[in-house]
Amino acid sequence: MKLRFLFFILVLSINSCAYKPLYKKSHVFHPNQVNIIIKSKENYGNNVSMMKAYLNQKLNKKEAKQSSLRLIVSVNRNISNLGINKDLNSYARSLQISIKYSFKDKKGELTSGKLKNSASFYYTNNNYANLQSLEDASNKLIKSLSYDLADLILAGSFERKVRP
Repeated sequence: MKLRFLFFILVLSINSCAYKPLYKKSHVFHPNQVNIIIKSKENYGNNVSMMKAYLNQKLNKKEAKQSSLRLIVSVNRNISNLGINKDLNSYARSLQISIKYSFKDKKGELTSGKLKNSASFYYTNNNYANLQSLEDASNKLIKSLSYDLADLILAGSFERKVRP
């Protein structure tokens, strides 16, 4: 009886080791590093360096090796007045950041596209508050766009095999 019980416990423990995860822990180009190139027409302060840092955090691992995979991103920023006057001293502005991206390997382009996002903030007579509002809205938009772009690249199903 003890032998059957031990055999039963052994069979249960062996069968439970056959678990397979639903999701992969790595992406298609896992052992290879993606070279990220950010372009912008004007100097936008921290936007370029922040976007590069966010994309590196999501796409590249520490143990990754050099490859010819490239992600080229073009950043464009537009500020416009909304024309909403709540009182004589303040009105709202809209900040729109759009990016164009292209993901390439040795053979050529794998995917490309456009992403854009916008935010609004109040504009007042206080210059410091205006700069802080603009910087805060810009940082949030860059973070959102970077994560969206990284998710698109990581979840992408490419028409051909990736050649790093």
